[in-house]
Amino acid sequence: MAKYGMVLDLTRCLGCYACVVACKMCYGTRPGVDYNGVKRVEWGEYPDAHQRYQLTMCMHCDNAPCVEVCPVKATTKTEEGPVVMDYEKCIGCGLCVQACPYDARTLVTEDETAFDGQVMVYEEESSKRLNLVEKCTMCYARAQNGQKPMCVDHCPGRARIHGDVSDPESEISKYIAEHGAVQVEGTSIWIVAPADMPKEYLPLSLADAIAAKAAK
Repeated sequence: MAKYGMVLDLTRCLGCYACVVACKMCYGTRPGVDYNGVKRVEWGEYPDAHQRYQLTMCMHCDNAPCVEVCPVKATTKTEEGPVVMDYEKCIGCGLCVQACPYDARTLVTEDETAFDGQVMVYEEESSKRLNLVEKCTMCYARAQNGQKPMCVDHCPGRARIHGDVSDPESEISKYIAEHGAVQVEGTSIWIVAPADMPKEYLPLSLADAIAAKAAK
């Protein structure tokens, strides 16, 4: 059985937001609801100043806190790795949103669309979801059909690599080995970061993220 993972290569991200737009068009998410994000970060001072981008998304945790707290099993961890949602079961209690240490879930409470009073074709499915929680599923359904996630397909810099990490001959396994990608402990995400990028701009391990959230 495949074990899906994703590499985020921060040395190759262009900050173009193609991943964000592709995801939004695919799932028709409402204004303000983004399954992934791009954030510019800077460090150092001229003439030794640097700029890169953080890529935020659901980390598809091994022991996902959101799965543990869901009272109706609307959030589940698949055998292949991705954490997915069953919108038919979700009751919008928001417990999973509170439990997520990466702030990667959104409780949709506003009945908004991109254009007031209009539901575009790509919004037809998501417009039916209100008072429910939405999140990235690592395009689990697409992966089951042999396709790559939308964010991976549309990244012009090839900063995202997805595939079966249990197969040593897969593209992602070879990329991890060749580029020294480091797994974010407790998650299904690997990171390739610039050598001088401050650790504060890199995602925390699951344990550290949970501790950081509890300390707030």
